[in-house]
Amino acid sequence: MIDFTAPDTQAAPVILVRTWPNQDWLQRWLVPNTTLILSEQALLDVVAKPELVEQLPVPPYALHAELKLLDIEELPATIIQLGTARWVEMTLEASSYIVWDETSDV
Repeated sequence: MIDFTAPDTQAAPVILVRTWPNQDWLQRWLVPNTTLILSEQALLDVVAKPELVEQLPVPPYALHAELKLLDIEELPATIIQLGTARWVEMTLEASSYIVWDETSDV
């Protein structure tokens, strides 16, 4: 008989936002174990105003490939850069994967 022990960690949701979220959206959708990926306009907004990161209850991520596409050379230190391989792993391991185009429509 093979004894199998289930891992202690639960899969976390991954949310990719394309526009900067408002406070109502943040309170409703970001639970403590959520992985938040900033993309497109949300990423450009936080580069222009790094203090926006302080509104987030979870650490934000950005895709390294997108930084190159958007020609972003300097990123606030609080944003974690993700390589493509790790992003694919997170996507496959996620309990859910949601892409939000317009976060003002909660």
